[in-house]
Amino acid sequence: MLTRDAPSPFPYPAGFGAPWRRLGVAGRAAQTLGIEWADSLKQGLDDVTATAGTLAACRNPAEVLAIQSAYLQRAGARLSARSTVTADLIAALAADLLRPPPAPPAAPAH
Repeated sequence: MLTRDAPSPFPYPAGFGAPWRRLGVAGRAAQTLGIEWADSLKQGLDDVTATAGTLAACRNPAEVLAIQSAYLQRAGARLSARSTVTADLIAALAADLLRPPPAPPAAPAH
């Protein structure tokens, strides 16, 4: 079984090791961002469904306005939280991509 730090049984051609590793870092970051935003979308759809059900049961305009403003506050808080997580992930990605590649192993002396 290969781990992230295990050497590849198929060595990269000369000069391609660092770009492939950085592509892997970017791929993992994109996957994490996708999962975060998909989770946020699911939460948003659940909230919209619950809010629509509550709005359907309203009997006066004051209730409608209260429910709508509560929904908008929750949606804004959710967007703010996801934006913070996204900014943190992008900052971590930039730090990983800008980190200098490790020095190649020294050739054994003959």
